[in-house]
Amino acid sequence: MVSLPEEIFQETYGRVKKLIVTKKLIPGQLITEHRLSHTLNIKDDTIPVVLLQLQQESLLVGNLDNGLSVRELCEQEIAEMFDCRIAIETMTVKLFTQNAPQSKIDDLRNLLVPFEKGPQNAYVFYKIDRYFHEFIAKNCGNRTLYQLFKSAKILPFMDLVGLNRPLNSIMQEHLDIVSAMHQRDEEKAVKKITIHLENAKRSHL
Repeated sequence: MVSLPEEIFQETYGRVKKLIVTKKLIPGQLITEHRLSHTLNIKDDTIPVVLLQLQQESLLVGNLDNGLSVRELCEQEIAEMFDCRIAIETMTVKLFTQNAPQSKIDDLRNLLVPFEKGPQNAYVFYKIDRYFHEFIAKNCGNRTLYQLFKSAKILPFMDLVGLNRPLNSIMQEHLDIVSAMHQRDEEKAVKKITIHLENAKRSHL
């Protein structure tokens, strides 16, 4: 496999992933190197490297020779994955509320400040939503739990399902979670993340 400069890889990776998240590449639709190179107007060796990376992340299924496609999720898979998220993320939120230094809670709050008047760009806000959940897991103070969060492939799942509700509603739920964390009210924080994920689950089923 060709070795690529990191910046070239990341640029192409970001463009292809955006096509997946924004559903420009429809789940189940066949993706070929030629077609994708034409769509993105890329004429180097980046595409196959990026496609293999996305396959490793469970976003694509198939193989390069016969074509890849965006992974399709059935309702049962979506329901089960949200149940896993609730089990894992209620604990990450509880531990973050207990253990995180005030500076980390402030970082989480500052992440949302640019969107207080209402998120305008759905894709930008999706990336913030993704970062929000990973930041809590990464800084909850339990490295094993963070590894579980990663091995459960929660982030690729978020990439595949996307956001399916009004952005203002999601934003307010994030603010409610952070407010409970700021008050060091772990019971309230757990309740707020549970509501947040249950609402997301219902929006996809």
